[in-house]
Amino acid sequence: MSMLTASAPGKVILFGEHAVVYGRPAIVCAISRRVRVTAELAGDGVVVEQRGVRQRLRLGGEGKPRGRFRYVAAAVEEAFREAGRRTGVRLSIRSELPEAAGLGSSAAVSVATLLAVLRLLGAEVSPGRLAELGHRVELRVQGAASPTDTAISAHGGMLYIHGGGYERLTPPELRLVVGDTRVKRRTADLVARVRSLHRRHERVVESLLDAIGAVTLAARGEVERHSARRLGELMNINHHLLEALGVSTPELNRLVHAARAAGAEGAKLTGAGGGGCMVALAQERHGEVLEALSSSCSAFSVEVSAEGAVIEG
Repeated sequence: MSMLTASAPGKVILFGEHAVVYGRPAIVCAISRRVRVTAELAGDGVVVEQRGVRQRLRLGGEGKPRGRFRYVAAAVEEAFREAGRRTGVRLSIRSELPEAAGLGSSAAVSVATLLAVLRLLGAEVSPGRLAELGHRVELRVQGAASPTDTAISAHGGMLYIHGGGYERLTPPELRLVVGDTRVKRRTADLVARVRSLHRRHERVVESLLDAIGAVTLAARGEVERHSARRLGELMNINHHLLEALGVSTPELNRLVHAARAAGAEGAKLTGAGGGGCMVALAQERHGEVLEALSSSCSAFSVEVSAEGAVIEG
């Protein structure tokens, strides 16, 4: 096959962000917005194009890849290494995810690029191996990274993250609304902020992290019981604990409270905070919540995507 398209989903963290860095559990789910990477064999070199920007990638350099397509460059190199051979390839990227917003766009583009190039080279790869390779890509680009985003992008569905591993959950039908503040932020900066707070007030921060872990464990039970109302209550508690850690913002809080006022069962920031997105669980009054958020931000509905990274067509 000389051309194919791979896609991978974005994600929302429903419970446990930041606390998962300190060994507590988290619950993350794939969403119905995806990144698509079309790959085709080319004469030589690697060329990538997205939204009218076209660039020839320089591979094999020392240190972290840099620039707009740094995750793509690292993913192509990892795919070549895994397949045991190199080729000329042309890549075209289409994304339904906002960047630097907490929805896993970098993981999705890494995983979709890996899958596209590996299959173009005739190599088979399992979701578990794809998640491992995606994590390598993020480690190379970021220097430090949780395996959470690449695992959910590769597998799809809902995962319970714990003890450095993960297991699949069977989620109820969840009606979610995402609100994007459009404030860009770097996950590494927010993680460093919490680490600094932890150093200054270790016992207090540990108690907050323990509370987030307890909320996440309780949420797993509500997922298994398919109790949307109680799941929403736990989302609200999780948000206030993240506020106490100092990672929410006035913009995020305003959207969270607007969603609750419109009838959401629960709402919280998702991802690192400091900007980016919030997510609302809106089972009964979905339309009202979407309308309330759309009046003041970029808002859209998503569903949990059972499908992880796939070859389309």
